[in-house]
Amino acid sequence: MADPQIERFLYREALLMDEHRFDEWLALWAEGGSYWVPCNADDIDPTRQVSIIYDDYARLRQRIDRLKSGSVQALDPLPRMRRLISNIETDASAADEVTVGSNFILCIARGVDQQLWSGRSIHRLRHSGEGLKITHKKVLLINNDQEMPLLQFLI
Repeated sequence: MADPQIERFLYREALLMDEHRFDEWLALWAEGGSYWVPCNADDIDPTRQVSIIYDDYARLRQRIDRLKSGSVQALDPLPRMRRLISNIETDASAADEVTVGSNFILCIARGVDQQLWSGRSIHRLRHSGEGLKITHKKVLLINNDQEMPLLQFLI
């Protein structure tokens, strides 16, 4: 059974992404964190092979700035989003860091269109004076080996 603090953290992160609260979501990250969505396989080398997303903290900040800028047409108007998080499993890898796996289903409604995205997220979380911080997030989409549209939202 997952730690209730970790469950609350994952649920909070999902809410912030779903409600487009980008600055609050970025505040969950540790400086130096990495955000990775592999392409074509779950365990590729992101420095040598193409990824859907492979952002360091600086690039993640740029992504958030772009999403907030109003220049992303897919976000005008903002899509309605809700995600479900389940099957939360933890593995304490160090005294101050824990690896957390969870499954998700994300529903996005834009006009008359509705999309479903699903997969598994692997978070590395570090305990800090400010609470938990994300040091690494890997999102394993179940369709990462298929053609897909640009991700104009946080997955």
